[in-house]
Amino acid sequence: MLWLFPAVPDGYTAIALAVAVFVAGFVRGFSGFGFSAIVVASMAIIMDPLVIIVMVMIFEICASTFQINHAWQRLDRPQVGRLLIGAIVGMPIGVGLLVAMDIDVVRMAISLLVLGLCLVLLSGWSLKNRPGSIGQLLVGVGSGFANSAAIGGLPVGLFLTAQNAEPARFRANMIGYLFALDIFGIGVMAYYGKFSFDIVLTTAVMFPIMFLGVHLGSRQFFSTPPQSFRKLVIILLIGLSVAGLAKSFL
Repeated sequence: MLWLFPAVPDGYTAIALAVAVFVAGFVRGFSGFGFSAIVVASMAIIMDPLVIIVMVMIFEICASTFQINHAWQRLDRPQVGRLLIGAIVGMPIGVGLLVAMDIDVVRMAISLLVLGLCLVLLSGWSLKNRPGSIGQLLVGVGSGFANSAAIGGLPVGLFLTAQNAEPARFRANMIGYLFALDIFGIGVMAYYGKFSFDIVLTTAVMFPIMFLGVHLGSRQFFSTPPQSFRKLVIILLIGLSVAGLAKSFL
C-alpha cells in the first residue's frame, strides 16, 4: 500500500503523517489556523521539509474550501486584502531563500520561527490601537515570507490576537486569508520546481483524515471557549518546535 504514499519514505512515516494531519485538522477546524505549523513542525523532523511545505499548502486550500461558506459572512475583506497584497511581495523572496538553503538549516529555521511566534502569542501581548494600512501591509509581507515555510498563518494569527479580535471574526479572517495565500504559494512553489504528482497523490490520500479532523474541530468551536483552547495549541507548537530544533542538532 505504500505506493499510495509516494512522497513518504516508509509505512511508519505514512502513519505519523496521518496522525499529524488529523490532529492539525482538528486544530484548524476549531481555531482557523495552526494546521500548517503543526504538520510542518512535527513531520519536518522525519521528512524533507520542502515536501511537507507543499503538502500543507494543498491541505490548507482544501480545508479553507470546506470552511469558507460560514467564514465569508464575518470576513474583514479590506484588512484581509491588505494582508494579501503584502504577502504577494514577501513570499517569493522567502521561497527563493528557502530553496537555496541546506535541509537541516531549513528545519532549524522553521522550528525557530514557530517557537518565537508561539512565545509571543503565549505572552498575551496586545496592541492598544489597530494598525493602519501600512502596518497591515508590513504584517502581510512578513506572513508571506514565513509562508515560504508554510507557516504564514502564525504572523497573522499573532497580529489578530494582539488586536483582541472577536473569536468568530478572527477565525473567519484566518480561513479566508490562508485560502488565498496558499493558492498563491502553490504557484510560487511550482515556479521553483517543488510541485510534483507524488506530493499531490500522497496529499489526496490523506484528505479524508484531514476533513474528519476539520469537521470535528469545527463542531468543537461552537461549544468551547476559543482562548483556552488556543493556549493549548500554542503549547503544543512550542513542544514540536523544540523537538525540531533537537533534531537539527543531532
